Amino acid sequence: MENKIKENFEIIVTQNMINDYAFASKDFNPIHLDEDFAKKSIFKKRIAHGMLTLSIIMEYLYESYSEFWFDDSSIDARFKNPLFAEEKIIISHSEKNITESKKNIKVMCIKENGDEVLIANLTIN
Repeated sequence: MENKIKENFEIIVTQNMINDYAFASKDFNPIHLDEDFAKKSIFKKRIAHGMLTLSIIMEYLYESYSEFWFDDSSIDARFKNPLFAEEKIIISHSEKNITESKKNIKVMCIKENGDEVLIANLTIN
């Protein structure tokens, strides 16, 4: 299995991205879109959709592993901390061969302050 290992990827998740994701996914939960509602929540401000963060990671993985991870793979993701609009995330990964044809890829998504946003494990057969 040949792949292009990509360096760490950094992106600022904007409120426009969050709004666009809400329309694409039809997830209009006010915690993502309504500042007044979000101020009353435990987060005190709007948060990004967890699946928006995961979709950014999936694009990162696709660029690194191309079609290989579509063939026969699985992903297990754990959401750790909320991501707020205008925060930068840094995505990195490490891989380990399980067998000659099977890889485990650990993906970490962290904020600039070091807080984990999401941790995922991808297995490619």
